[in-house]
Amino acid sequence: MNDLLLTIMNNPTISWASFAVILLIIEIVTPGGFFIPFAASGFLLAIAGVAGILPQSFLLQLVIFTAIGVALIPVARKLLRRYIDKTPDINQY
Repeated sequence: MNDLLLTIMNNPTISWASFAVILLIIEIVTPGGFFIPFAASGFLLAIAGVAGILPQSFLLQLVIFTAIGVALIPVARKLLRRYIDKTPDINQY
């Protein structure tokens, strides 16, 4: 178990992908759409790590994660609104 944790902590690509999966699990447990943009941001950073363009500084990675997550909030809200508007309301008679 310790080897797995050390591998995750020492590899930023695996760390960001794991964090994104955790955020998606939190989103499933607490629906509302808030964690989706940040999970997408984590996956984008993991993809950047695979591509080799992820900066080495954790602080810079965190700033990029936050900037992408905040930038994706309006996009996610628009997509969720489009989905929610098509869902029939079961409370109307």
